[in-house]
Order: sequence, then structure tokens, then C-alpha cells
Amino acid sequence: MLSRSLRISPSVCLFLLFCAFLGWQLSHGPILGQPIDPAGPGAGEPKMPLRIAVVTMVTDEKSYIHMSLKNKDYYARRHGYDLVVDFEAHSDLGTTWWKYNMMERLIKSNKYDWMWWIDFDTLITNTDIKVAEIIQETLANATNPDDIDFLTTHDCNGLNTGSFVVRSRESSVKYLRDTYDIHAVAKSRGEQYSEQDAMAKLSRIDPESAKRTLQVPQWKMNAFPQEIACFDESRQVWKHGTFVIHFAGAWAHVKGDDPTGQMMRKYEKEIIWGDWKGLF
Repeated sequence: MLSRSLRISPSVCLFLLFCAFLGWQLSHGPILGQPIDPAGPGAGEPKMPLRIAVVTMVTDEKSYIHMSLKNKDYYARRHGYDLVVDFEAHSDLGTTWWKYNMMERLIKSNKYDWMWWIDFDTLITNTDIKVAEIIQETLANATNPDDIDFLTTHDCNGLNTGSFVVRSRESSVKYLRDTYDIHAVAKSRGEQYSEQDAMAKLSRIDPESAKRTLQVPQWKMNAFPQEIACFDESRQVWKHGTFVIHFAGAWAHVKGDDPTGQMMRKYEKEIIWGDWKGLF
């Protein structure tokens, strides 16, 4: 009777074997074809593209207004960025300081992750290149990327603010306001500081502010042409295929009644535009 009570039907044997296999499989990993749970909140989700504003201003008549605006408008449309242009400057500190007012205003709007300031006497000569990728590549090589608020470039005279990138957050606003304080102190001593001078001094005297700024090679987003030989330590002149060309101080290097306009018209022919279809 005992032996008869221990008999197990073939179907029960198969069920027990399946359960044993299933237990072994689960102990060694997920079943083939079963979705794997993400490592944590947000893991595996596609990264959202950076929200970028391309920012510039022009406050008086120039021979190259249409050329410069067309170039920057096309670039912004091509990559889904916003183009922000001011045509008046109301800073008590001087026209060049208005770029900082614009940056502070855009940070407070909460519409962007980063803003790229670019002077009006520039051309984006390779519209294939995305400034968002320059930001991401630069931060990937930083020791503490989350600390960085400003990406700047230098020329032969030091800091050049003709092309720089600002992260949109409160610490950037504090940095900009600290430059105003430096200007105020200099003015009380009878000295005159440009926005560029104030930013450079702030990075020299305040280690915390210096940690928030990262220098990008000049050729990468603020290249000068051979006619304006004022390069950073890389000594790299603009060449065809370079991202941006800047005609800073053309009046001191190029003869003629309209030095900057002459340079703009010369190098306009070098622009890599890409496909216009679908942009308008």
C-alpha cells in the first residue's frame, strides 16, 4: 500500500521538472525575451536634446547686418535652436555689458539649458557643427562637469568674450553680478573695466568663480582669420570647415573704409550651409 501511495503520474513529474527548471533559470538571470527592469529612475530613457539659445545684438547700422542675421538665423533653424537678437542696449555700464543683461534675462525665463553668445561681427562658417555637441564634448572631459557654468575662449590678449557659452542657472547669474561689482570697484578708483576685463579678473581673484569657467580652444568656437593674427596658445588660424570665424578688431588689422564688412564679404563664400529644404 505504501509503494502504491508514492506513485506519481507522468504529468505531475513533468510539472515538477518545469518548476525546477524555472527556479534555476530565475536564479541565473532573466528569462530569454523577458524585459529587463531599468537600473534606476530614468535609466534607459532617451536623453532630451539641450535647449539652446543663440544670442547676439546689433545696435547701429552696419554694412553686413543682413549677412550676419541670415547666417545665424539659418544656423538656429537648422538645429532647432532659438535665435535671440536685441537691437538696443540699455546698460549704464556701456553697450558691451548688455550681453550680460541679455544672459541674465534668458536665465530667468527658464526656457533654456544653455545660451551661446556670439558677437555680431562673426560668421558661422560650418553650419554642420552643433554647439550642443561642443558643450557635451567639453563637459565630458571636465573633472567636475556639474560645476561648470561658462565655456570661454582666449586670444593672444587673454579672455575673448566674442563667443562664449553660459549654463542657465542661478550660479551663473551670481557670477555675472559679481562682474558688475568688479566694474563698480574699478570705477571708484578711476579705472574703466569692460565686461571682458571684469570676467577675466573675477576668475583670477576668486577661486570658486574660476572653477565654474572652462577654457575651450579658440579655433573650436571663436577662430580668427589669418588677417587678424591674434591666436591663443594653440596658434590655430581659421581654415575652411572651422565652426566660427570672428573679425574682432578688424579695424586695426585690415585697411579700407569698412574693414569688418570687407572681411565678412570675403569669408561669406566659405560658409558650409547644408540643405535649405524644410527650414522655411
